[in-house]
Amino acid sequence: MTYAARNGGGYTLEALLGIRPNAVAAPDFHGWEVKGYSGSKVTLMTPEPDGGFYGAEGVGKFVNRYGRHLPDKDQRYFTGSHRYGIANRSTSMTLGLNGFDAINGKIVDVKGYIYLLDVAGELAASWSFSSLLTHWNRKHASAVYVPYESELIDPPRYRYKNPILLGQHTDFAKYLGAMADGKVIFDPGSKIEGISTPKPRVKARSQFRIGLRNLGRLYETFESIEL
Repeated sequence: MTYAARNGGGYTLEALLGIRPNAVAAPDFHGWEVKGYSGSKVTLMTPEPDGGFYGAEGVGKFVNRYGRHLPDKDQRYFTGSHRYGIANRSTSMTLGLNGFDAINGKIVDVKGYIYLLDVAGELAASWSFSSLLTHWNRKHASAVYVPYESELIDPPRYRYKNPILLGQHTDFAKYLGAMADGKVIFDPGSKIEGISTPKPRVKARSQFRIGLRNLGRLYETFESIEL
């Protein structure tokens, strides 16, 4: 079966390097986290919330409550770029940080969390620092970002290009600091398909992204090289 999803370029790159898909919080290839990208933004992490309404009730009930109904597609869809401290126009939700000193760039409460507040001020979703910190520090200590172009035929084809971006030496406070500056955004795409059918299909996609021009601020050293 042909795999034609949007992340096919990244999976193909990993396959070429002999990397099997996995959920292990460790680098992919000889100590490096490998990421392919084809646009102006890069997906950093795709963790599911472990707190708030989402954490308690799951993605299906979350999308039913907060998602937008698309009757022509028979879907409910929760999407939109959420930046720190600014209410998103389509969801009316605000992304925030609890337990992080944005002025000094320090974690001040290890029990802190990233959160989404709904329009009523209720905790719609949250990600505990403890669930993200080790994952980020271990998996992203050294990361390589590889650009590619897609030819969306059947089967799809991908061409990997230069320059290759290399980032080394990070910590979770850098990640949170970039979020507090509005550079790391929450850009979800969770949905329920076939909502009028007896067995709707639920798809979770909770992702945090950053623009390429801001990628370097996540690392102590960052360079662009030609291969």
